[in-house]
Amino acid sequence: MRVHFFSRTDLHSRSDFRKFYILQNLNTTQTVSLIYFFISLTIRIVVEVFGLEKKVNHLEDYELSNMISLVIMPVFYVVSRQMRRLFETDNKYASISQLLVFMFALFIMLNCMRASFYTMHNPRNTLVLYLTGLMITGILFTFEFYGSLALTLLTGAAFAVTLTFYQHGINELFMNNLASFILLTIFFTLSRFSFSYRADNFFKLRAIEEKNFEIEKASKVKNEILGVVAHDLRNPLMAITLIAGMMSDDEQMNAENRENLQMIKTSCDKAASIINDLLETANNDMGGDFELVPAELNKFLLQIVDEWLRRKNADINILYYGTKNSVYALINKEKMHRAMDNLISNAVKFSKQHGRIEISLNELDGEALVTVKDFGIGIPADLLPYVFDRFSKASRKGVKGQESIGLGLNIVQQIIQKHNGRLEVDSTEGTGTAFTIYLKSGIAGH
Repeated sequence: MRVHFFSRTDLHSRSDFRKFYILQNLNTTQTVSLIYFFISLTIRIVVEVFGLEKKVNHLEDYELSNMISLVIMPVFYVVSRQMRRLFETDNKYASISQLLVFMFALFIMLNCMRASFYTMHNPRNTLVLYLTGLMITGILFTFEFYGSLALTLLTGAAFAVTLTFYQHGINELFMNNLASFILLTIFFTLSRFSFSYRADNFFKLRAIEEKNFEIEKASKVKNEILGVVAHDLRNPLMAITLIAGMMSDDEQMNAENRENLQMIKTSCDKAASIINDLLETANNDMGGDFELVPAELNKFLLQIVDEWLRRKNADINILYYGTKNSVYALINKEKMHRAMDNLISNAVKFSKQHGRIEISLNELDGEALVTVKDFGIGIPADLLPYVFDRFSKASRKGVKGQESIGLGLNIVQQIIQKHNGRLEVDSTEGTGTAFTIYLKSGIAGH
């Protein structure tokens, strides 16, 4: 932390910091003036109710100070409240606002200083109240160098002048002024450290905000470029796939060329899948919340299971376990369909041929639980913390050597989070894996 002991801040956002601490000072003035008023009022009531007039030394001085506080504090409260409203809309009130705070801080310091005189007329023997006023001002308020210096000098001068009305001996005058000098030095040091601490925090937070803005801007540009590039790659891939399909219809083609065409089609399908994942990731990063509609989850999940069972290359036994009663939730059907496809595809990839995948729906404590469970090779314990990472290092080849770029589960997690739900995984290596989606269930009117 840089300590601005004899200087002001010199960073480019100094004017923003000034506005920040002036508003903070005005809020503090409101709070402290209110507290000070109620303390003064309480003291006044206690003295009157319990008849302490004869038990308090120099009661006349205390009563005068108390009455001044009861009158002045509401004024400071009302004016500081009004100045805060004006300053929030127009910076031209900055100097007036800070002058008000300066006067309030000086009043607190002088009032506590006078209380030290009232107690024993020899303040160096009773410096607690004087020190309290200095500590309150030094810690709670933020002043530039010249503000702190002016408060120190004015309070020191007021102490020296007031002291002459109570003490006349050279020795007592010297010792009391020395004690005041020490306390004011502590106050000035405390005030400068308080200023430096708030300035350091403010500029660090401002730097973090600027970096976050730059990162967000760069991420947005990256996603836009990624979306454009991925989208434009679709057309040539579709053309290659179409031509390969037309060529494969040639009955005179030999086995070797037919195998090469199949490799081309497989590669195109894989590239298209990667492009779709990249587009989905970019859209999720750039887009806002999904449009959610009420859906009965049993019907929705059965439709997805039927689609998977109708696939010609589906050699996995997929079972669905629903609920007797209807279960409703707010979902985006297109996005949730994508999430379920990714989870089922992941389960298929790590299941042995003719294996079993169970998809189940349950309702518990106001939540709908959708579970996709396989009985395949499972996930090693050391990779579990990384399964939802983008381009995850937990990405592995499937049991048939299927490649993956590590985006599928990250996409699922993004989709579920935008449904205000959560996604959890439970896996044991060699036994299988279960992914569970938690959604808020129950729709009004159903």
